[in-house]
Amino acid sequence: MDRPASACAPRWESPATLAEAAEILRDAAGSARAIAGGTDLAVRIRRAEERPDVLVDLGRIENSDGVELRPEAGAIGRMEIGALATHATLAEHPLVREHANVLAEACRTVGAPQVRSRGTIGGNLANASPAADGVVALLALDAAVWVQSASSCAGDAGAVPIVDFLTGPGESVLRDDELIGGIVFDRPSPAARSVYVKAGQRNALAIAIASVAAIFEPDAGIVRIALGSVAPTPVRAGDAEALFESDWRGGADPETLFDAVAAAAAAASSPIDDVRATARYRRILTEALTRSALDRICLRKA
Repeated sequence: MDRPASACAPRWESPATLAEAAEILRDAAGSARAIAGGTDLAVRIRRAEERPDVLVDLGRIENSDGVELRPEAGAIGRMEIGALATHATLAEHPLVREHANVLAEACRTVGAPQVRSRGTIGGNLANASPAADGVVALLALDAAVWVQSASSCAGDAGAVPIVDFLTGPGESVLRDDELIGGIVFDRPSPAARSVYVKAGQRNALAIAIASVAAIFEPDAGIVRIALGSVAPTPVRAGDAEALFESDWRGGADPETLFDAVAAAAAAASSPIDDVRATARYRRILTEALTRSALDRICLRKA
């Protein structure tokens, strides 16, 4: 007797291009899932939380895991990262470490070495977890996501700012026939300093209870602050950034200013109580992590 459809193994497809992958997703009409590292999707399938009819393996797609610094943006330069670049690759890549070290630091904190060697930055984005380490760093970098759809011409894609790409826990603007092709962002200035800090229930292999990615550009007198695990999506602390910019340029006392900016960052959060922490504790952590980050990037304190 035939097994129920839900018990059957998914059909496996291995397209050679992003456009082909998007066409398979379109034709499957919502019953297909793209898979790269599989560090999250495989677990959900094993738990029967998802039962796709088709798995679209992205592993054969060439030039989808590279890291490049392009000169299109003039002296600034633009970083382009393929969606299949792994956390391990980004943690150690010389271009990332030199020009976007906050992303390298964030990727270094992801899971175990086995997870970092398999999990991809595109998967991190597609999963849309509020605690996604790499996504918090990319938000601080003002990154945008290149989206490939079945209706796009080969190589054509649209760039969606991460702040607009993520819409809720586990949710994004991706449609059933769309894939993440890569990530792009303008390189921070050569003088920029950055840091990624997180707190979990243990020192390693822990999902963040709260995290902060911060970038300080001393020449411009600006700071960018992104928060993770304290809202339905990673969020930017816009009021805290504006406060820093106005008072730093005005010569405010750094210690007083940093306290105020950290408090404003905590106010930008909207955490919940869950099994890992209370909302109140997450706000306290956000303030403390932001304060520590500012000390490290602005005053070079350890």
